[in-house]
Amino acid sequence: MRVFLVRHGQTEWNASGRAQGHSDVGLDEIGHAQSLAAAHRLASTGAQRVYTSDLQRSVHTANPIAEALGVPLTVRDDLRERTFGTLEGAHYTEIRAWFAAECRARNLMEHEIRPDGGESLRDVWHRLAKFQKSLDKIRDSAVVVSHGGTLGLLLARLLRGSVQTARGFRFENASVTEVIRRPDGTWQLLRYADTSHLHEVHDDLGIKA
Repeated sequence: MRVFLVRHGQTEWNASGRAQGHSDVGLDEIGHAQSLAAAHRLASTGAQRVYTSDLQRSVHTANPIAEALGVPLTVRDDLRERTFGTLEGAHYTEIRAWFAAECRARNLMEHEIRPDGGESLRDVWHRLAKFQKSLDKIRDSAVVVSHGGTLGLLLARLLRGSVQTARGFRFENASVTEVIRRPDGTWQLLRYADTSHLHEVHDDLGIKA
């Protein structure tokens, strides 16, 4: 049984370095093209389930994948990105500076800090527990379309890591990560953040690697 983790396609906020969180920002032109390329890449995998976050950038990435596989789409709000609360829409350089200052002032680790109206990474870690357990039980291969931070935490959970482990994972837009469940129930990472299926799309759009 295999699981394919797919980050949603590009949005204007991704391109400008702004934190989206629960802000429901749609795909841009590049993002739509990336989603079609991801669908073509996954069409031959035989996956029988497609799960997606309920935010439109994820749903619009997942729709062509589900259509290519000929399977229904399951929308789940627990696959949303972490909400940054009052910090949503700010540039990531501002957000990193805010978290660094909070860590020093409160003597806490970054994953423990919750912005006003937002979630900590630990909150999202716990939010994903039910979904991770469902993946541990199903027998059908599945595609999971979600967000960079959420996918990092989900991958860390599957590999029996920690919240800190997730900080080492980075996913490009529309990248594909593949894991397989071994007979003993543990998960093995087979492919990480693969973007080879996007090269032709990016060449056509004049995007430099």
